Amino acid sequence: MEKSTEQTLRALLAQGGLEPKEGDLERFGELIELYLASVKTLHSVDLEDEEIAPTFRPEWSAK
Repeated sequence: MEKSTEQTLRALLAQGGLEPKEGDLERFGELIELYLASVKTLHSVDLEDEEIAPTFRPEWSAK
């Protein structure tokens, strides 16, 4: 996970009053990277003036 992503995740968890246990950030990082890959794919599509309604399902895998 990128350092800036880890820092952002830590800040969001702290804001919610949560402190991650050992290994949590690595597991969260895997999910975040999966979703980021999907979002980057969506951003790369030229839809011109079309509106979209994307849906993400946690069970999907980018592998």
